[in-house]
Amino acid sequence: MNSRRAQCGQALVEGLLAMLVLVSIWVAVAWLGNLQDMALTVQHASRHAAFSYTRNPSPESSVSLRGQYFMGPAHQWNERSGKAMLPWPRDQVRIDVSRSAVLGQPAQAGGTNPLAHVLRNDWGLLDKGIVHAQVLALPKADTVHHPDLSTSRASILGLKDFSIYPQLRRHISILEGAGHASGDVHAQQIIGRSLLAWSDSAHASGAIGLRVDATMSAVDKAWDRQHPVFDWLQPWAGYVPAERLEHSFRELP
Repeated sequence: MNSRRAQCGQALVEGLLAMLVLVSIWVAVAWLGNLQDMALTVQHASRHAAFSYTRNPSPESSVSLRGQYFMGPAHQWNERSGKAMLPWPRDQVRIDVSRSAVLGQPAQAGGTNPLAHVLRNDWGLLDKGIVHAQVLALPKADTVHHPDLSTSRASILGLKDFSIYPQLRRHISILEGAGHASGDVHAQQIIGRSLLAWSDSAHASGAIGLRVDATMSAVDKAWDRQHPVFDWLQPWAGYVPAERLEHSFRELP
């Protein structure tokens, strides 16, 4: 009987402690979720900054990048009290893009071969330097306009610690110049302007072909044959071998 009286209310205390732990876990999940989502956005922004710099290295791109990744209804990270964690993205998000020295010849495509250097230049593969992009986010509540966040006392559960966010820093380094073409015509232009890989040989072959055509035109005149075409690039624009268009996967039932 005495043991029952001694345990009276123990379940209530244990339940209260369990509820306190569950509340702390619930707040921690929300805190970590905001942190991970913002970190992923910072990572995407650093990638975008690096690739955008290779196309348009202008300071205005940083302004548009902040607006695209850290502003608007799709990017609203709030504290438990509803205060924005990034109320001033212009000051709390820093974007730094730079270019380092060019890689050495052994690290270039084709290595140190003199002809490889010429082809890299003709095909747009010449390294212009590694592009480094870094995005730094400084999330915190707006304590300037809401001083109660900084002067409030610590709670029993220590929930105030979940209002402190670390700095989020992500960076990426890429090589510019992969020889990409925007379409068939652009690819043929890249090929045609290379003296070593195409133009010199094409002009020599074309000159021989013109001499043969001048001699054989009288013979072929009776059959009304067309003169040969010595432009071996532009007429083939848009033509892809049929085997390259076949599906490489089997349709599922």
